[in-house]
Amino acid sequence: MVSEEQLLDSAARVLAGDHSASMVQIAAGTGTSRATLGRRYATREALLKAVALRTIQVVDECLAPAGLPETADGAAFDRALEELVVALLPAAHLYGFTSRDATVLADPRFRAGIDRQDQRALAFLAHGQRLGRLRADLPPYWIWYALWGLLDAAAEGVRDGRLAPRQTGRLVLTSFLGGIRPPGQPSA
Repeated sequence: MVSEEQLLDSAARVLAGDHSASMVQIAAGTGTSRATLGRRYATREALLKAVALRTIQVVDECLAPAGLPETADGAAFDRALEELVVALLPAAHLYGFTSRDATVLADPRFRAGIDRQDQRALAFLAHGQRLGRLRADLPPYWIWYALWGLLDAAAEGVRDGRLAPRQTGRLVLTSFLGGIRPPGQPSA
């Protein structure tokens, strides 16, 4: 029996590859029957909302490194930033799908979760800017969006068979850190 989390993660992978996938296609892509999927989620909309709430849960867990105290130094920030990027890699397929789906975006619980996560991440990134570990000329929101863009690109590259899952961490970290570090600081 597939756990709820595994089913939702698999459904998100299917939907990330085809946003318009039907319940039959989602069931096939998750390795379950349409009847089993229908017993758990009566409608496609119910499934989408469940995937969205699963996304909030997963990204909340990934944001643990962003909980640095204000007294953290630059080295602690650097470690936490790398941990955050690596932690978010497996969540990219979830976020990539949910951040583009109109049904999901209209859900107030999802929007509230995303807003809360954004505020937490933005405070963390602003702390890195105050420490001089991130470029001060880039708005924290841009840095956050840029990270998700790279994570989404990595997930798509893996899904398309163009990137090996093992190489995406290095690629995302190198690209991300190379763009957000102040001049003269090592990128990774």
